[in-house]
Amino acid sequence: MGQQELADLCELSVDQISNIERGKSWTGEVSLSFLANAFEIAQKSLLDYSENQAFIESGGLSWRASRKKNTLTVRHSKVEIAFAKKKRL
Repeated sequence: MGQQELADLCELSVDQISNIERGKSWTGEVSLSFLANAFEIAQKSLLDYSENQAFIESGGLSWRASRKKNTLTVRHSKVEIAFAKKKRL
């Protein structure tokens, strides 16, 4: 399903769908409800991966997290940023 089709089903803008997909936008209760209805799933399923065995076995969301140090330029000076590893539960 493309972003336009999902946006039409959810009555959200394509920009909102794009921002949600990329984690650039906070998603509220109403938007989650629209998304769940569009996918014909329980709203809880959008955030709870505990019953999605294929997702868990593939490593879940951990592949998205960068392990490299990032560089931030602040007024023409480079600053190195390191993020601490989160403990898995």
